[in-house]
Amino acid sequence: MRMRIKDGRALEKSDKHLLDFARSYLSEAFPNPDREGCPPESALRSLAFNPKQSEPTVTEHLAACSPCFRRYAELLAELKTQQQAERSSWTRISAWSKAHPVLAATALACALFIAIGLALVLRGIRQPNMPPMDTNGRPSPTEPQNPTVAYSPFSLDLSALSRVRGAEPSETASQRLAVPGSTLDLTLTLPLASQEGSYDLRLTSGDHTLWSISSQAHLHKGKTLIQVKTDFRKVPTGDYNLEVQSSTGIRLIQPVSIGPVLPESGEQER
Repeated sequence: MRMRIKDGRALEKSDKHLLDFARSYLSEAFPNPDREGCPPESALRSLAFNPKQSEPTVTEHLAACSPCFRRYAELLAELKTQQQAERSSWTRISAWSKAHPVLAATALACALFIAIGLALVLRGIRQPNMPPMDTNGRPSPTEPQNPTVAYSPFSLDLSALSRVRGAEPSETASQRLAVPGSTLDLTLTLPLASQEGSYDLRLTSGDHTLWSISSQAHLHKGKTLIQVKTDFRKVPTGDYNLEVQSSTGIRLIQPVSIGPVLPESGEQER
């Protein structure tokens, strides 16, 4: 029996040494000073906090990039610290409740009464006022204070663009496409075989970013599409680059020209 316990402890110690060696090796063996092909911070955080929802390519990248592996290890340590703090807080609350059951019940009852009182107060505040009545007993019409924003359908076909990785410049010059400076229900068609998942969209001019958003790409009738609602009304008219970057670092760069009006067709094809 003692031999089994001793063998088990020796095995656990050996496994720990092996994990420490693997962690040290992956942290230094693959330097990537130019950070080529590195996924964004959001992809590493998703792998650490929600591994089931992360892209498999991110895990593969960690095995060949020491900077990303070190950042991933930092995020895991941050997650472990948060979980320990939460468990410690609940442990203290549970211990105090067991030691002072009467006080705990009183505090719970007070919190319940406060919540009910706040709900009643907020309900009274949010109660809409009835519009004034005219002499015939009908309410007078009132103008809407917050008109609904209308988004015009607009599409850009990016299927012919060449993919670039990381900060590499685009090798091919693409035709500049006209985009109206208005509120758009924008649909982007990505190149063939583009992956589904998270993409970052940016409208840039040199080193300046005038607009950015993250969205999900999905397959529809054999095409990979991104659909977002945009508002280009505050973007000055002129020439810009529309950049689309995947979570694995693949980028598409489409030159665009922001104009003052929406074309009659509502769509732009390359």
